[in-house]
Parts: sequence; structure tokens; C-alpha cells
Amino acid sequence: MPYRRKRSSDTWHWCRNCSNWPTSDFVEQSSKPTTGELDNECQAKVAAGSCSR
Repeated sequence: MPYRRKRSSDTWHWCRNCSNWPTSDFVEQSSKPTTGELDNECQAKVAAGSCSR
């Protein structure tokens, strides 16, 4: 599953239906990030079972 963050941000997103899912000027990696923060909205979507990956 891809993790994305805007180049100017330290917050990583992994749910494509997140309101802050980066679509331009982003960094993407396939493994879970070891630095930065994990997005709260993505975490909530995973917990609710509504994360689109």
C-alpha cells in the first residue's frame, strides 16, 4: 500500500479517500514510514473500516 505526503509536510497518508490525500507535489513510498507523523483521518478511517487503499 502506498504512503504519501506532500513534499512540504511530515504527515503521511495511506487512504485514497482521505480529504488530504496528496495528488500533486508528493513523495510516495511503499513501506510504512519510520519518520514523520501518520494522519489522524487515515487512522480513523482504518478503525472505522472505511479506508480506500
